[in-house]
Amino acid sequence: MTRHSMIGQAARRPAIFAILVLVTGVITGMVLYSRDGFFGLNSDFVVAESPHGYGIPLRDEAFVQIARPGVLPSASRLEFIDGSPEPDQYAWQALTTLPGFVVAAGAFLLLWRLLWGARNGVYLPLVASRVRFLGWWLLAGGLLAPQIENLAMTRLLETVAPGEAGYQLRDVPLVVPLVGLGLLALASVLREGARMREDLEGVV
Repeated sequence: MTRHSMIGQAARRPAIFAILVLVTGVITGMVLYSRDGFFGLNSDFVVAESPHGYGIPLRDEAFVQIARPGVLPSASRLEFIDGSPEPDQYAWQALTTLPGFVVAAGAFLLLWRLLWGARNGVYLPLVASRVRFLGWWLLAGGLLAPQIENLAMTRLLETVAPGEAGYQLRDVPLVVPLVGLGLLALASVLREGARMREDLEGVV
């Protein structure tokens, strides 16, 4: 890979840098404010969601009218809202969204460091190590973040409805861990390519 590789040229262009910063800021902001505002800390209440499914009929006329005749609307999601939360409840509510934000924000930071390190070519030991670190970050974060958030929701639920609380493993979205595994495999390829490049340069 030459010094003027496509990735290297893209990483050195101010316009590409500005676009990456903009995209990172937008996505980080979306993650930050996607659920419960600012990690739920700017609300006057906390909301704990039950892990159990319920078939609660909604017989209110407003719900009945939007359904076809003969269809009974029902809800399976049960939430408990506490309008006078304690500080520890705010902490648990923040932890229901914070791990996912940390994983996303960290991934974008690591991605930019990777692109910056690849500005002189991709078959370099530095690039391989950064790809490997990003892969482990996504793999570990994709597996652990949902479980930490679920545990925090369980602890929050215990403060408002102890009889409803019960920890269950949350289903893990497979996309993030699979991307992490793919990056680990790519890191091995890049590391081998960097070794071959160093051998060729030594021969020359």
